[in-house]
Amino acid sequence: MINEELAEIFGEMADIEEIEGNRWESLAYRKVSANITALGEDIREIYKRNELRKIDGVGSAIEKKIQQYIQDGKIDTYEKLKQKYPVDFRNLRKIQGLGPKKIGALFVNLGVTDIESLKRAIDAHKVAGLPGFGEKTEANLLKGIQVYSRSGASRILLGRAYGDIESLRSYLESTGLFDSLIIAGSARRMRESIGDLDILASSTRRKEAADAFINSEFVSGVVVSGESKITVNLKLGITCDLRFIDADSIGAALQYFTGSKDHNVHLRDLAIFRGLKLNEYGLFRGETRVAGSDEKGIYESLGLAYIQPELRENTGEIEAAMNGSLPGIVDYGDIKSDLHMHTNDSDGRNSLVEMLDHAKKSGLEYIAMTNHSVGLKIAHGLDAERFSELNARIDEESARIGIPALKGVELEILRDGSLDLSPNTIDQMDYVLAALHQYVSSNREENTGRIVKAIESGRINALAHPTGRLIGNREMYSIDLDAVVEKCIENKVFIEINGFPERSDLPADIVRRVHDSGVMFALGSDAHSISDLRFIRFAAAIARRGWLTREKIVNALNLNDFRKLLTK
Repeated sequence: MINEELAEIFGEMADIEEIEGNRWESLAYRKVSANITALGEDIREIYKRNELRKIDGVGSAIEKKIQQYIQDGKIDTYEKLKQKYPVDFRNLRKIQGLGPKKIGALFVNLGVTDIESLKRAIDAHKVAGLPGFGEKTEANLLKGIQVYSRSGASRILLGRAYGDIESLRSYLESTGLFDSLIIAGSARRMRESIGDLDILASSTRRKEAADAFINSEFVSGVVVSGESKITVNLKLGITCDLRFIDADSIGAALQYFTGSKDHNVHLRDLAIFRGLKLNEYGLFRGETRVAGSDEKGIYESLGLAYIQPELRENTGEIEAAMNGSLPGIVDYGDIKSDLHMHTNDSDGRNSLVEMLDHAKKSGLEYIAMTNHSVGLKIAHGLDAERFSELNARIDEESARIGIPALKGVELEILRDGSLDLSPNTIDQMDYVLAALHQYVSSNREENTGRIVKAIESGRINALAHPTGRLIGNREMYSIDLDAVVEKCIENKVFIEINGFPERSDLPADIVRRVHDSGVMFALGSDAHSISDLRFIRFAAAIARRGWLTREKIVNALNLNDFRKLLTK
């Protein structure tokens, strides 16, 4: 968590310095913010080794700021800047079209400090009159607020929070005060975002265990502290319930507090139909407990196959568990590869060597290195010459480090549907992703036509982040997804499931809808740093929530079989 806190602070300092017109200070803070985000370890460990200066962008002045934050929990320079600009940069930046300069203008001229005050200013039509804004900008900002609100403004992305949740669990386990400790709720169902956190625990030393929880570095405040339930505010920005459960009820409680609500209601109705009663304490026939200590026993006693947590959304999983048609969904351990990542040759933050080394350490068997092509200028896309040089390095370094790496590209689909590298250059690639990033219109037929033309080119292996959504920032592109899937099947093109938290694309409900269509799926983290490589797990989670078996996911193939599939 401290890495994210520091990165956010330096990012805000960069925004404020940009507003103030201090370009070099802004660039320096922004660079160090990005590099702290990309770190593969807790910055406190680097501090203990006296190696902060080894972080790119950290000089004497910034080193002192990091040291002060680690030692005192604050940075004096930041506190002074925030007194001058008491603005919620973190959330305002999520509104499409708002950068530091516009946020600064809104604050100085209209007193806008957060989403709510921005909405009031728009409703009063005060924004359009500001220099550099206008009626169109005002309308677009209102639309951006609506997108932000629909995404669940009070929720946080699980992919961003997961590492801290695991750190909290590891800390609690390390105290030796808990006999069992399980994360439940929507985090256990691996939903894309969560509004709170549920932890179930058993302990013979409840008072000491509760104190360890309350006094941990993860907690910012206590809401309620009772004998069997403690509710706290986490520094993550959500509340957390720690519930102490008796051992003979832990299975029932785990089923109950994993949810979802609709799944649980359906399950309780089924219990009633069978003459039973189901609650968080167990499954009962009259006063006799039939099951409760084991979660699987709850489902078995109701005549159901065990339903994996990711499937518990009341979308047919109970009926499938009843009639024997529940699929054996892909296991996280089945995923052998990551087929989408970037280095600092385009818009990534880490070098090729760093990405290869970290991918190997994370247990991947092989990867695809997929930097952007030349058409995406904002991402420093590579032309044919730069790709030729990079591909030679990929062969050399992957052999040296000991992890096979496919030479790949995330290729731009141009305005007319053509691809922005020559056929000769594309043919030098082992793996070709194609994606829409630019010139996306509101015309459904136009967008679909561009994608279909790329699919039918015979030059691509997979379609990257197909809907184009950015959670809380941009809604899905207007495309005929059924037509796209059909063309992918015809042309043996994979559809990507992108695990980058803000994308989470394809959404699980769409994966579920097309999972039996015959299309094959490719999973990618879309990592732009070594710390992002963990996002392959969330691509796998979407696949599980979409009912995919391992046979439908190309990442479950070993490298030889995957290469054979590509040649077909």
